[in-house]
Amino acid sequence: MSSLNKRRGAASGDMEKKFVQGRRLQSRDRFTEAEARFRKVLAADPAHIGALTGLTQCLIALRREHDAIGLIDRAAADAGDNERYLFELGGLCTTIKYLHQARALYERALTLNPDATSTLINLATVVDEQGETQRAVDLLSRAIELQPRSAKAYGNLGKVLTGTLLFDEALACYRRAIELEPDLSQSYTNLGALLEILGRHHDALGALQKALTLDPECDAARWNLARALLTVGETEAGWDMYGFGFACGQRQPFRPFPGLIWEGHDLTGKTIMVWREQGLGDDMFFSTCYADLIARAGHVIIETDARLVPLYRRTWPQATVRPEKWASTGLGNYGEVDFDYTAPAGLVAAQLRRTVDAFPPKVHTLVPDPARVAQCRAWLASLPEGPKIGISWTSKKLNDIRALTYTNLAEWKKLFAIEGASIVNLQYTDVEEEAGTLEREFGLTLHRMPGLDLFSDIEGAAALSSCLDAVVAPPSFPIVLAAALGITCFYYGAPHPWTKLGTDRMPWFPSMRCYTLDRNTCRETLTSGIVSDIRAFLGR
Repeated sequence: MSSLNKRRGAASGDMEKKFVQGRRLQSRDRFTEAEARFRKVLAADPAHIGALTGLTQCLIALRREHDAIGLIDRAAADAGDNERYLFELGGLCTTIKYLHQARALYERALTLNPDATSTLINLATVVDEQGETQRAVDLLSRAIELQPRSAKAYGNLGKVLTGTLLFDEALACYRRAIELEPDLSQSYTNLGALLEILGRHHDALGALQKALTLDPECDAARWNLARALLTVGETEAGWDMYGFGFACGQRQPFRPFPGLIWEGHDLTGKTIMVWREQGLGDDMFFSTCYADLIARAGHVIIETDARLVPLYRRTWPQATVRPEKWASTGLGNYGEVDFDYTAPAGLVAAQLRRTVDAFPPKVHTLVPDPARVAQCRAWLASLPEGPKIGISWTSKKLNDIRALTYTNLAEWKKLFAIEGASIVNLQYTDVEEEAGTLEREFGLTLHRMPGLDLFSDIEGAAALSSCLDAVVAPPSFPIVLAAALGITCFYYGAPHPWTKLGTDRMPWFPSMRCYTLDRNTCRETLTSGIVSDIRAFLGR
């Protein structure tokens, strides 16, 4: 070997070592150090897709999304007609949900090779997420035509069909994928997700366990299994796997704190910082553990959405409550550590609510702003005398599957017929069209408190909810807020969400009465039954 070739080989080996070092540092949440290694690799080989992927993920973890997007856009512009590199860049963009660039890259690759089945399959995933379902079906059908034994094409087609409620057809696709490639764990993960939707939770458990047998390190399968275990009431096993929701990106925000996560340690004389995860509704569920946590710890710091801070400060004056910082020691941007342990709110529940028996019979209720409560009472007093019933009926985030457990306002006409009752809006989306139609066509009034923004003004929403006699709503923030305030709630939704922990009730909120709404439910029967129960509760 010539000395020049030896030097080139040594340089290549050195860059590969730096790439491996970067991956190792990234896996340990040392993102700034990993960034430096990946940049050195890319300086020597700008098309190194592994280093580009690692660098992009580090930048996103460091909340430098703008830098990440700029990096990818430059790589896309320089990709030319390199089909393989275009495909790989498309995969990276899909991973970080940069969908319009992913689509453009895959489409460029297809102009170079129109019959590339992997590109057709991946492009179908992107266009489906963009809402172009038929286009996704066409792309996958073309992939199957080109490669009839592609388990991945059948599996992805099953996911698309699941999203359009064609469950039997989706099930057939997953079965075919498993038949073609029995060792592909993703097929069992997809099958498990569909079986959960169908209410076949123990069957789902089996499928997910099979997926993990085939791929024991798959964090997505671990998280799905955790949720399935919680759903069937195997709470301790489910809670033990709960943290994988963060590892696979399904639970947010990602705030790594290496060596500082609370795992049930004695908190006597210690400070623990607990932080919000997911949306406000999830935060309300997990906040029911805070009174117990405060009793155990020397001091508790609660970081949450800024809209909840005043409400939490009144409710837990012993704690330090502050707006979430979206920072962590693992990201290198937290600053001076002011606690001994930390945990996302769900992991606090995983320690303090190991079994259903660990839930208290009564919730430590939230404390609304007295001045705002007085304002709400004054407005409610201006309505006709009689009980005041709050209602919410839909969600801001809807797709065909989620829509199965939500309703329309017009389906609740019988609620408005309760003698003397005033129906008060708690729905935080724009309700004017539905409310106007209800009034014009049926002469029914949905009372909306003037000037109250139910989405942004959580203090106002809490004050109003606390003044109501009852609330009826699907799985959404308004009913969770009302329940956390101690109001009797009539909740309808899927029969077995994981939050029920294998029971027929909501252990987090003893005042919540639960009803089933799924694809087999007669909605007229459901609403009539709930209204009848509300009448009985109100003595009407």
